[in-house]
Amino acid sequence: MSDSEPAPPIDITAEQWRIVHAILRRTLPDRSVWAFGSRVRGTARPYSDLDLAILGDEPVPIAAMAEAKEAFSESDLPWRVDLVDWASLSPRFRQIIAREHSPLLNAQDALADT
Repeated sequence: MSDSEPAPPIDITAEQWRIVHAILRRTLPDRSVWAFGSRVRGTARPYSDLDLAILGDEPVPIAAMAEAKEAFSESDLPWRVDLVDWASLSPRFRQIIAREHSPLLNAQDALADT
């Protein structure tokens, strides 16, 4: 996957996708990431947050999650990015996300880019 790859089928612009993709590749390179919520459903308002589930059987290391959150908060994105750790979610919340998500980054693709 490259920074010039078109934005995924979620409600963000190509430039916003470039920023999101670069941050995810840099801060969480060994994780797959799914988008969920209003930007996937097509019901987002201009400043609705972007909900991202960081996949994995083991919890995301605290330092990596903090680095990703800081990078998103300091970015030029006009909305907040809400990161959730799949390994820490309840089975019910996992089911909700699994039913309605859009894959953003595959761990193997991310590792191949580095």
